[in-house]
Amino acid sequence: MQAIYLDHAATTPVRREVVEAMAPYLDVDFGNPSSVHAFGRRAAAALEDARARLAGALGAHASEIVFVRGGTEADNLAVFGVAGRVRAEGRAPALAVSAIEHPAVLEAARAAAGEDGAFLTIP
Repeated sequence: MQAIYLDHAATTPVRREVVEAMAPYLDVDFGNPSSVHAFGRRAAAALEDARARLAGALGAHASEIVFVRGGTEADNLAVFGVAGRVRAEGRAPALAVSAIEHPAVLEAARAAAGEDGAFLTIP
């Protein structure tokens, strides 16, 4: 019997094309893009190229593309970003979140609503 993987919310297999495209950055050009040495500068150039290519594919500006380390950081950036924008407009945020969301989303929304905003969990 062939096994079927049903937990794609946690992780997914990486497509062969992605493995091939990423191989140079895992083996040769693996520098920290924040470093000033040659490895870092090459990594920074590759990162900026990826940012520009992704922006072009999405019809966005490169400055609008933000790379993060993982899901929780992305969740926080999105939730706190929206709540911050609403507050900057002089309004209190009202956040409604599905009860089946990941705890990172639920807790970020609860915290982002703060004392002046509203937080609702939708069953």
